[in-house]
Amino acid sequence: MHSVFLHYPMQVPVKPIADQPYMTYQDQSTYYFVVPSAYSEEAALEWYSIASYYHQQGFTNVTCPIPNIHNQFITTVGKEQYVVCYAYPSNFELEEGQMLAAFQQIGFQYPYQPKEINHYGRWRQLWSNKTDQYELVYKQLYQQRPANSILRDTVNLFPYIVGLAENAIQYLHVVEQERQFSANDQPTITFGRYQKEMKEDFIYSPTFIYDHPVRDLAEKIRHFMLEEEGLRHADCERFLRSYLSQIPLSAFGWKLLYARLLFPIHLFDLVDQIQQTSRSTISMEDIITQQHNYQQHLASFFYQLGVDERDINGIQLDWLTNI
Repeated sequence: MHSVFLHYPMQVPVKPIADQPYMTYQDQSTYYFVVPSAYSEEAALEWYSIASYYHQQGFTNVTCPIPNIHNQFITTVGKEQYVVCYAYPSNFELEEGQMLAAFQQIGFQYPYQPKEINHYGRWRQLWSNKTDQYELVYKQLYQQRPANSILRDTVNLFPYIVGLAENAIQYLHVVEQERQFSANDQPTITFGRYQKEMKEDFIYSPTFIYDHPVRDLAEKIRHFMLEEEGLRHADCERFLRSYLSQIPLSAFGWKLLYARLLFPIHLFDLVDQIQQTSRSTISMEDIITQQHNYQQHLASFFYQLGVDERDINGIQLDWLTNI
């Protein structure tokens, strides 16, 4: 039993469940999750409101925060903070793309506008802040001694990463002038970094972000673009086909999707890993190969997806046509 349960007015669950990303316990049909949290009470309250809404819509596998005996959602135990959530297993048999579209369509109807987790319309400022932050990381890594080979290679790669980020920010600035919108361009409930959450047993509310739906679409297909097969991969094509059949994109949506893929989130994640461990799970040679694949797929992105750039008033990036 986790000691955090002593702070809750409930019967303490004692059956631990393995193979979950957080400490999980079961009491009959109810599952409880002990989620470490560095977030605010206000953010946890927003998760609670959103999760309660999704439970009403049949998504009972969304983890819903529980207030403690002090009627707060953040519980401190020693030096650690936690949110305790509950959920019930659900059985959905839709394809992943359809499931994500259904989840987002329900999110379109969410009756409140979150404040703490709201990223809608804020990408340009957030990306600028992130780029500035990582330029400080670059200076720290540059001065770090002793420096192993992966650190040296990362320092050498940094100007390229920052250049990509600045290019994406400039592209996004132009995209924001687009006026061809649709109802699907409104904000919804998305994920910080969608991977395959719709295929998992439970959907974790602390990962929620209030944002444009293409946020999830971009993060799902990003990892396909690192591979040689890219957007032609059968799983990628199946996902996009089932998703877009439910939520087609406007001209603005397509270009916003492309802008997010231009921003090198995956490379910033790699820098985080190297900064924290001084190691990488893949070699620099593989990183360069993957990034070459990625740029090749960016260069032919709309063509591969069967989108006529003239129909969306596409923006040609000359540097991608010369790789």
